[in-house]
Amino acid sequence: MVHGLCLLRIFLIYMVVKPGIPWYFQPMKTAFGLFMPTYVSSGSAFELRRLTGGIRYDFEVAEAFRSRGFITNTLDLETLPAHVRSLRFPATAHLWKASQDKPFHTLVTDLGTSPLTLGLQERAGRAGILTVLICHHFRGHLEKPLLKRLLHRYCEKRIVAGADILVANSSHTRSVLVGMGRAPHDIILAPPGLNVPLASGPRRSENPATILAVGNIEERKGVIDAVRALGHAGLPSATLVLAGSDELEPSYAREVRALTERSGLSGRVRITGRLTDDELKGFFRSADVFMLLSRWEGYGMAIAEAMASGLPVLSTTAGAIPGIVANGVSGLLVEPGDWKAAGDYLRLLFTDAPLRRRLAEEALKSAAGFPTWKDTTDRIVQEVLSRLQSPSRK
Repeated sequence: MVHGLCLLRIFLIYMVVKPGIPWYFQPMKTAFGLFMPTYVSSGSAFELRRLTGGIRYDFEVAEAFRSRGFITNTLDLETLPAHVRSLRFPATAHLWKASQDKPFHTLVTDLGTSPLTLGLQERAGRAGILTVLICHHFRGHLEKPLLKRLLHRYCEKRIVAGADILVANSSHTRSVLVGMGRAPHDIILAPPGLNVPLASGPRRSENPATILAVGNIEERKGVIDAVRALGHAGLPSATLVLAGSDELEPSYAREVRALTERSGLSGRVRITGRLTDDELKGFFRSADVFMLLSRWEGYGMAIAEAMASGLPVLSTTAGAIPGIVANGVSGLLVEPGDWKAAGDYLRLLFTDAPLRRRLAEEALKSAAGFPTWKDTTDRIVQEVLSRLQSPSRK
């Protein structure tokens, strides 16, 4: 039944957005404006303080355009009809209608929402609207069911090929985009800014006790690997704090809790749920070691923030992580899924104080060169303005 629905999605997507289907509409002719369908809702200031990962990135980009005088309209994709969100069917007509609330010349979409926004770029492009695609990571290889992988790969290939400007959050992501056939001059390298202040010095814990992992409780973050690593490390006084939401993948969160109980670690593993910025900063300040055993990262914002907090880092070689953590210098890296090696390294970090301090010092030095959100968003806004003001577009 599930495979049949996925196959139906792929067929319907092809029929709706295949090349050559005409769309009838008039291009906008007004001052610079921006439309951005995303998962950002501006309805609650409290909620905005809880944004993380790619959603936080999208929020910062939208705010940067707004602060520079763009007429900015963001649409929370959670407000789409339930059947559209569940089927992951392109909502082109709905999104285009919603975009008409404010005039715009720039469309910004996120690669992670490609099944919903597929076709919107083409429609905007035909209206002479500049299209920008923010690329955090690619879901095509993350999905386990074959038909879901095919669905995401199809959408990603189409939407990457159609954007005027691509924003890559890491050198690794940029290399993937080039491998997909995009010219380097169409790609802006704009790593995320830091959400935490740079620490005044590295963490110097003489009796480490707390391991911090920041990320939603989902398979991609390797949370089960982290729990197994804790059990394998043989550190009876160590506590693992999992700072993130357990609502995104409920079945996986149940697996995490079941493993914790079976392993006798119930009193030593804590899931915090979603946190505000201030709450998260508090956990960074109180932790002794940071561990995130991700199976894939397009950048690794939480890892960068741990380094900026002066923490020794234990992570994996997945995706873009080696681009921010130098193995053996500013952190320790293992292959994705190798929780035994992670447990051995964890024990080493807890028992070797000089190593722990050296890694923390080098991590903080590296983090001093990480961009701010202003650095990041300035690159994007300036490129968009340059394209909009180009004589070829007038």
